[in-house]
Amino acid sequence: MPVRRRLILAVVLACALVAGPAAAQGPAVDLSGTNPCDDPFLALKCPNLQMEPPADLHVQRAGRVVRLLATNHIVNAGEGPLELIGTPDPAMPRFAKATQVIHTRTGQPLYFPEAGWIYFKAIPGQGHYWKYYRAARFELWTLNADGTRGTLRRTGPKLSYCFRDLQRVRSWARTPRGRVYPACSQSSGQRALRLGVSPGWADVYPSTYPQNWISVTGLSGCFAFVHRADPTGELIEEREDDNLAQRIIRLPPRGGGVAPRGCPRPR
Repeated sequence: MPVRRRLILAVVLACALVAGPAAAQGPAVDLSGTNPCDDPFLALKCPNLQMEPPADLHVQRAGRVVRLLATNHIVNAGEGPLELIGTPDPAMPRFAKATQVIHTRTGQPLYFPEAGWIYFKAIPGQGHYWKYYRAARFELWTLNADGTRGTLRRTGPKLSYCFRDLQRVRSWARTPRGRVYPACSQSSGQRALRLGVSPGWADVYPSTYPQNWISVTGLSGCFAFVHRADPTGELIEEREDDNLAQRIIRLPPRGGGVAPRGCPRPR
């Protein structure tokens, strides 16, 4: 459920983070219709997810099926880390409701439940990983004559991300020098899940990674190939208007490429 439409329960914990939101004792704060990152009373150090434009684009053909593969980057440009925790449900041991953890400027953690799902996802040839569902989405939009996006035509299968510190891409004062959030666990018995991306770090998936594609079969013309972070608005961020990046392409592919020959400049 999008942040702007739900009742957010924000509670300050005096105990250690590992205790989890189940240990929380405190009043509910009704922040429906607002962004808690803008609240001066809470004084939160929120994350801000951004996508780099699709990179390393290349075409993969299998009979009549044509796929456009791309590398994607989720970058945290916020004041604080994106952090998610969860405990698998005994009734559904491969699923865990995610709770987002945001620290105040004085260092106190606030817990925001109903932040989506973490689940144990199978990756061909690699086994299973605990990943966050609907972290990002590949989209293909028609392009209007004035360079604006028109109609959403297709989406890709890539939705789940580990959320980890893989590459340090910024050198801000708030950027930790070393990784705070490691690779996702492959342990099916893990009871305390913790995923995240530090400020200035990125979670990156190469174009060769499973599901990093979108179908362009049968399409012709100019399109905007979009990578969008948090497509369903389940995460709390500083801003919600900078979650996507795009690259203009022309279809069908020629010579294995999708250069935007004759396409309008994007707006």
